[in-house]
Amino acid sequence: MGKSASAPPPPDYAGAAQATAAGNLEAARANIAANRVNQYTPYGSLEYQVSGEDKFGNPMWKATQSLSPVQQQLLDYQNQSSLGLGQLAGKGLGYVSNMLDTPFDTSQLPTTGFNPSQSYQDAYMQRLQPQIEQGREALDVKLANQGIPVGSEAYRRAMLSQSQRENDLLAAATTQGFGVGQQARQSALQEQAYLRNEPLNTLSAVRTGAQVQGPTFVNPAMQANTAGADLLGATQMGYNAQMGAANAQNAANNAMTQGLFSLGGAALMSDIRTKENIEVIGVAKNGLTVYKYEYRKEFKDHELAGSGVYYGYMAQEVEQVYPYAVRTLNDGYKVVDYGLL
Repeated sequence: MGKSASAPPPPDYAGAAQATAAGNLEAARANIAANRVNQYTPYGSLEYQVSGEDKFGNPMWKATQSLSPVQQQLLDYQNQSSLGLGQLAGKGLGYVSNMLDTPFDTSQLPTTGFNPSQSYQDAYMQRLQPQIEQGREALDVKLANQGIPVGSEAYRRAMLSQSQRENDLLAAATTQGFGVGQQARQSALQEQAYLRNEPLNTLSAVRTGAQVQGPTFVNPAMQANTAGADLLGATQMGYNAQMGAANAQNAANNAMTQGLFSLGGAALMSDIRTKENIEVIGVAKNGLTVYKYEYRKEFKDHELAGSGVYYGYMAQEVEQVYPYAVRTLNDGYKVVDYGLL
């Protein structure tokens, strides 16, 4: 057949890769710019600007957030308040430090116990003393009216009962005095705790106030991350297509050549008058045109022809170049002896 197809030259893979990377970089820059959406709200704004380039030539972005006039004024007030609170905090820290260095003083609190509570007990006993004395006098009168002499057994039992009643009154006075002392101590403790914590509570109360309402920005819809043109892949696909075409052409040449070689020394009916559905396939190395064809119906049963598709030459063309390879049958049709070509 004709000349074999040569493999295409290898593409510039490095150049294609660099071009692809450059395209991806440009796409990334476009995506970044598309996602920098300036926003404006009643409380403030957010704006993006290109402030320059880095050492690789990529744009450097800056985001500027601005407050509305009212919010900016509130922020200024808040900053001034924070400065004042900072000074108060310094004083408060000194107070807290001094408070920690000075343990809670319980020496000024009313104490509890029987002896410390004696004053409360005595106060109750002073109120009970007239009742006790009246009880004793009434008992003496009663015993005298009953004719019970002093020192008798009945007198002793009566006086014992009177002593038990007086002891019950004394025990009740002692318990009551202890309870009053405990209550007084608790009240004094709460008062000192209040005085101790009052400056801290005041400082905490001062810290409350109007706060700046920061603007809330929405998240813009992210743009699709599109890549640049895949030049490296396109280059590879183009090279593969060229290589495939070359391989296909060589395979076709090899197939037809093998088909002609398979004829060996056979002589076939090659007269153009015996063929139909003729199609040019290519040119063989000997310069002859190769055809694909079928034999006409009346020649399909001929011993030098047959049914199906064939590849070969036309006897009239071979006779002009290689006349010794062509002979004419008695019926006037020409055959080609492929063994002589």
